[in-house]
Amino acid sequence: MLAFCQANLGSAIPTKERYLGEVDQTDYSPLSIGESYVVYALLFIFDRVDFLVRAPEQPPFWAPSSLFRLVDARVPANWEFCITQLRPGYKSLFDAFKISYVMGYPLLVNEYEHYVGIVERDPIEVLRFMEEELKQISD
Repeated sequence: MLAFCQANLGSAIPTKERYLGEVDQTDYSPLSIGESYVVYALLFIFDRVDFLVRAPEQPPFWAPSSLFRLVDARVPANWEFCITQLRPGYKSLFDAFKISYVMGYPLLVNEYEHYVGIVERDPIEVLRFMEEELKQISD
């Protein structure tokens, strides 16, 4: 899955899709307008989908899909799906943030500690992500 960045400010996010205090000035500047990014996972919250992307020399992070246009919408064959309300650990994502589903590489949807480590930019979990990224590139 590949996404083309069209914007990197909160003003591009429809008002009804904003959450956790996002405003027009919310800055997603690790993203470069006009660049394409591999999408490593999808997160579904309310009426919104976020992409897990990685800018060069940056750890991965979640960004609203409204900042992008999909160039290649094919879902990688190895992706798995997590219904957060039904999974220990992941249920807290629904309870706290109303995240309903996570879809992506197996490690992300099967190991809650890895998911949290990616969000918190834990060096060990970012390294594990990069190992997954290398696997995806070589496939």
